[in-house]
Amino acid sequence: MISSKEENPKDNRNSIPTPPLWLSLLPLLVTGVALGFSVFVYDVQPHFSLVLGAVTAGISAYSFGFSWETIKAGFKNSINRTTPSLLILLIIGMLIGIWIASGIVPAIMYYGFKFLAAKWFLPIILLVCSVMALITGSSWSTIGTIGVAAIGVGKGLDIPIAMTAGAIVSGSFFGDKISPMSDSTNLTSSVLGVNLYEHIRHMLYSTLPSLAISFVAFTIMGFMIADNGAVNGDISLYSQGIEENFNLSIWLFIPPIAVIILILIKVPAIPSLLAGLMLGGGAFIVLQDGSVNELIETIHTGFVMHSGDTSIDEFFSRGGMESMYNIIALAMVSLAFGGIMNSTKMLHSIVMGLSRFIKSIGTLNLSVITTSFLVNIFGANQYLAVIIPGQMFEESYRAERLKLKNLTRALESGGTLTASLIPWNSSAVFIYSALGVSAAAYAPFAILCWFTAIVEIFFGYTKITMHKLPPYHAKEEEECN
Repeated sequence: MISSKEENPKDNRNSIPTPPLWLSLLPLLVTGVALGFSVFVYDVQPHFSLVLGAVTAGISAYSFGFSWETIKAGFKNSINRTTPSLLILLIIGMLIGIWIASGIVPAIMYYGFKFLAAKWFLPIILLVCSVMALITGSSWSTIGTIGVAAIGVGKGLDIPIAMTAGAIVSGSFFGDKISPMSDSTNLTSSVLGVNLYEHIRHMLYSTLPSLAISFVAFTIMGFMIADNGAVNGDISLYSQGIEENFNLSIWLFIPPIAVIILILIKVPAIPSLLAGLMLGGGAFIVLQDGSVNELIETIHTGFVMHSGDTSIDEFFSRGGMESMYNIIALAMVSLAFGGIMNSTKMLHSIVMGLSRFIKSIGTLNLSVITTSFLVNIFGANQYLAVIIPGQMFEESYRAERLKLKNLTRALESGGTLTASLIPWNSSAVFIYSALGVSAAAYAPFAILCWFTAIVEIFFGYTKITMHKLPPYHAKEEEECN
């Protein structure tokens, strides 16, 4: 067997010492300043800021002695790891457009108007999205399908759109986190070698209280809105618009039911979503009298509605592969940035600098959550917010004799769940593309996403549910973790 050194003789990573802290922080500083100008001053996309950070990281590492092969391997491996997720994004874009054009989303909205009471709309959507994401293993798939329909129902009931989006995001991310089908949940457990189901069970300590609090909060919001007379509802406008522009049929529920069944029998996400896409395409041609040419155009550029009513047209005109290009580009750039930082030991240098401030289990847990949140800010990608801090703090948790499932839970709380709260993060950009609601608007109502981190910090300082290794046989116990 050929060693990695023989396979790549120019990769000199192991022969170079750890870069100094100031050099490791330089790319983050450049990225932070660039993001500040891009987002808050010029109001432009954050892509170039991350490219600038990646370039700074590469130049800094090269000047310190790392080879181009090491730098290239860093961003290449980081992007390769999440290629399936990027492909799922493209499929979701196609699915949104086709499920609207075929009448699936409008049908869900139309019957939702008839059966959902305004007072209970928000808590019901929270639970429905939780179940859907649990079944599919994807918060993004749930947001792009059920979430899109829920936004329309909420608008028809005159529920504030930010509240509806907050309920959708909270439920979708909860279900995603506790689903064994979730790519991010599998990634988090695999990064540190923790058993998947142990990881999920341990997360329930923090996510279930957050879901309960969210349910109570959304129930109170629903009743307060109704009691204040805010729910006037414009159901007739949306119902009439749907009836005039789509052929409604019970057969339109076959594609979403088929996708749920496929997921339940453990068919992987990509073929399940493709099946939903093909069934939706069939419904478009058969039930909506669409042509093959229109179908292909919708798959590529999304659905465009021309009803004459601006508000209805704006809502239903969305989807397509093109709607996901911006998100995929952002994800690739951010992954490249994080990969370079990791492969050139800059992240290791930063954690060594942070270690002097870690005095207890509470501060260690807080450091992980804070670091994950910061990676979400500077790296703009939820996968990086799990991978990078996980590698950074693994030895610290071992030193405290803490089981690594404590670390994976903290990574999910501070990384995956907070990604949707940062406007330029790839998760928030996707949500905006799918729902048309900005992170700044829905973040206060995405209760589960930020409250879970608070619960996790509380656990760290009180040591509640912070499971430790026994005094002896630590190695064997860790293998079973």
